[in-house]
Order: sequence, then C-alpha cells, then structure tokens
Amino acid sequence: EISITETSCSWAEKCVGGLGDRKILRFSVEAINQGQGVFEPPAPDTRPDLFVYSACHGHYHFHGFASYSLLDPATGKLVTGGQKFAYCMEDTAQYLQGPDVPCQKQHDCTAQGISPGWSDLYGNGLDCQWIDVTDVPPGKYELRVDLNPGRTFQELTHDNNSASIEVVVP
Repeated sequence: EISITETSCSWAEKCVGGLGDRKILRFSVEAINQGQGVFEPPAPDTRPDLFVYSACHGHYHFHGFASYSLLDPATGKLVTGGQKFAYCMEDTAQYLQGPDVPCQKQHDCTAQGISPGWSDLYGNGLDCQWIDVTDVPPGKYELRVDLNPGRTFQELTHDNNSASIEVVVP
C-alpha cells in the first residue's frame, strides 16, 4: 500500500487511480535484447510524437514501450490496466558475452536504447512499476506484460514479446 498526494510523481504521471492510500500490485519487467543488432529508438527531437518529457525525472520517456494488464483468468477480459505508459530504455544488465556484445553500458536515459546481449530492467521498486488494484475485488487474476505492443519497432519476431503469470489480489 502506498499513500499518494497531489505533489507525488505517481499522481503527476497518472500511475494511480486516485489520491490517498492505494493498494498496488508491484512487479518487475526485464526487456532483453536477444537480437544481434542495437535497439535504438529515434531521438526525442526527431520523433516527439513517440516521447513524453517527465518533469519528475528530468528526461524524456518513450511512450508505449510496454503495456501491463490484469485479466480475468476465466474470460480473458481486462479487469484493469497498468497506468505506466512511458519508459526510459537503457542498458541495465549484461546477460551475454561475445564479440558483438559491448562490455560497458552504451545507453542511458539521455541516449536511449538496448544493446545486443543487454537488458533493460524495470525493478518492482520503481515508481509506477505497478498496477493500482485498489478497486479490484480479491481473487486470482492473470498479470500480462506486452513489450512493443503497438509494433512501433520492427522485429524479426513478436513471438517473445508477451508473458503472463497468475497473481492473487488479497
């Protein structure tokens, strides 16, 4: 549970459904560049339609990199969605080694992207890395994460862009 005030970044970035005490479902998401090429979105000044400036964080976030959904497992229907819509894509963790894998971090929130052999980890302690379940009845649900849901970026395959897991809202 968290408490949200009018001066909270979570409120400013619309990551919760209201002010005051909120019940949230926290989770981590790791986007792994399994390809052989560098993933680099265009710069915000060349494609401002793809970015939103975060005054709270002091840099641009890419809009629509991932979507989070809480689904009814019996019907597959959306119960509620995550309200985090913007992301800072960067090299967070190296998970492979090889001749085409850089040894040092190449991307950050200023020069966004994910190098081959690297991942971008959104830990469950990050602000807005949750779904607000304050108004969700207790029960079992399916948490679904989709990367590149709008197919904004060209990929060899989209088959590995979704994952889901059963969760329980107490």
